[in-house]
Amino acid sequence: MIRKKGQTIRLDTPNTTLVIKADTAEYLYYGKKLMSAGGFEALSPTPRKIFSQYGENDYTEYGVLIENSDGGFSTCFSFSKSKILTEKPEIEGLPSSYGEGKTLELKYIDAPTKVCLYLYYTVFDDCDAIAVSSRIVNQAKKEICVRRLASLQLDLLGDYSVVTFEGAWARERQKISRDIVRGVYYNDSKKGMSSHSRNPFVIAEGKEGVYGFNLVYSGNHKEAFERDEQGRTRALVGMNDFMFGWKLAPGETFCAPEAVMCYAPSEDELSLSMHAFVAEHIVRGKWKKKERPVLVNNWEGTYFDFNEEKLLAIARAAKDAGAELFVLDDGWFGKRDDDTSSLGDWTDNADKTGGGLANLADKIRELGLEFGIWVEPEMISEDSELYRSHPNFAMKVPGREPTRLRNQLCLNLADERVQNYVVRSISDVIARSGAAYVKWDYNRSLTDCYAKGVAQGEYFHRYMLGFYRIAAKLTKKFPFVLFEGCAGGGGRFDLGTLCYFPQFWTSDNTDARARLKIQDGTSYGYPQTVMTAHVSACPNHQTGDSNPLETRFNVACGGVLGYELDMSKLSESDFATAARQIEFYKKNRKLFQFGTYYRLGDVFSSDVGGFMVVSRDKSCAAAVVSVSGKVLGGPVPRVAFKGLAPSAVYDVTTRPQDNYAAEQAFSAGGDLLMNGGIFLRDLFEDLQSKENSGCLYTRMYLFKKNKI
Repeated sequence: MIRKKGQTIRLDTPNTTLVIKADTAEYLYYGKKLMSAGGFEALSPTPRKIFSQYGENDYTEYGVLIENSDGGFSTCFSFSKSKILTEKPEIEGLPSSYGEGKTLELKYIDAPTKVCLYLYYTVFDDCDAIAVSSRIVNQAKKEICVRRLASLQLDLLGDYSVVTFEGAWARERQKISRDIVRGVYYNDSKKGMSSHSRNPFVIAEGKEGVYGFNLVYSGNHKEAFERDEQGRTRALVGMNDFMFGWKLAPGETFCAPEAVMCYAPSEDELSLSMHAFVAEHIVRGKWKKKERPVLVNNWEGTYFDFNEEKLLAIARAAKDAGAELFVLDDGWFGKRDDDTSSLGDWTDNADKTGGGLANLADKIRELGLEFGIWVEPEMISEDSELYRSHPNFAMKVPGREPTRLRNQLCLNLADERVQNYVVRSISDVIARSGAAYVKWDYNRSLTDCYAKGVAQGEYFHRYMLGFYRIAAKLTKKFPFVLFEGCAGGGGRFDLGTLCYFPQFWTSDNTDARARLKIQDGTSYGYPQTVMTAHVSACPNHQTGDSNPLETRFNVACGGVLGYELDMSKLSESDFATAARQIEFYKKNRKLFQFGTYYRLGDVFSSDVGGFMVVSRDKSCAAAVVSVSGKVLGGPVPRVAFKGLAPSAVYDVTTRPQDNYAAEQAFSAGGDLLMNGGIFLRDLFEDLQSKENSGCLYTRMYLFKKNKI
């Protein structure tokens, strides 16, 4: 709901209130929903600006920086008008949120040049997240250059810490907290993707609550936090201004990507709000509410070394175990026997696929499985027919030797001809194979950024516009295909990609112990239904550690379940275990994929962690509790569950596991289960712990509301 009283404008979500004074471009209040009205001006002795510009008496980080035609950078954007829109405006060329709600439009004009700044705030009826975006319209008579345009600015008062989700390949989204002291802190990426290193989701946490921020964008991003001498902490969220400069001719418009902000009293409540926002206003299409299939992927089972016989053996075993989808990963095309060739040549390797992709896919479907395929459409190998015929398609700086990562170059997606090639070639792969699922990989960062006719300062963003144009065309053309994003694992796990691909490969690291932190960190800003998680072979191919098959399954249930191994090589007992796991998961799939998700414990500061999913009506739930180390002679670990109905009585059981002889069963009230701290008495009685080098102790608890 949006209400105006003069130029004091109040935006209400179900649980929060945002108050803006439009004529002075200030925030008056943002926090817990207010029941009263009026008196807002008394709350803000220190100006808290909704945007900042060079040329004012403000020397903190600027949200807007424009190079004028005279070479100067000063602007003086003054209030022009405000209005309430009944429909959310589209952002041309960029993904953004969608749904029922109203949008506040604010217009400011730089009088000397007539350049216009527009700010948009959208509130949804069912969600506490607020979508914010900005755009510049050049109404001057000469060209200008946008050097920075933040999507969102929020000035906070008081002491705050910034929580970021950082890491590297195979170690994505580790939670890190820092106090915001005098000075500037940046959380950013200059890699041409949102990156493994620093996710664009960040949190500012203080005694008044927590504020979450995210960017609906998959390229270079920058979240800046600056504490000034007046005790004000400025948060800026938007595209990175690294190597950025967007020229605007008279009459042209530049749109910044959409950002999202949300207030909540606690981290748990913030996560619930962000999960709801992503599920309802980012993910779209057929798979928005549809249960995702249990798949088997051959990658870690075979890598590049496969033929039709091997693939069909894996598929038969997968079908017998209860899987629903077989995914053929890298190596099926061109002469691809390792990572040195053939990217861009999306033609069948008949020797490895038994006569071609269509033939293999038909045989997979005859077994009763859907067929899925891996592609890496944004890349090119120098040893490829595509490179030999179109070397200009590769991203290279003329006269310089290109940087090669993973033995490959990037395609120049800033070129519309290259975009069209990708659409045609991947459309052919999908049509030829009848694929029901496509895994879209992206295995290296951008370097050698150059395109003839494209200003250097525009390249990174034009690349992203090209990617989004491709993704939009393909997902529109194949609306029933389940697209899964991947970027060397979780390197482009962001809201921009999720607008097209409803799930994402969370990390190339499938080790259960490592995945606990990766999935836990991811869950702060993203729901479990967009996180894919696979049971893989042991010793783990990334870490060398081993864990019981039941433990690997328990952890993988924290996302969309799959198996990444050669099922035809499982022992008889392991195969039977996997089959029971899949049967159990499919029976409870709606709960695991779409239940309300809570974190248990804190894997970043203690040995006890896990997660819990609760049905919407709170009639049933499942929780996985993990302890990462056995302390001899130490106290018995405890856990408090979350999300249950306090007044209900629940029958609690443990899921039968091969590595535990004893099962538990008891009844308790929801309030006791959430507040009492349940002792995990038999957790270290893992029958297989001595067989596993990095044993992680896990149990799954099942809750069913007692009808008595």
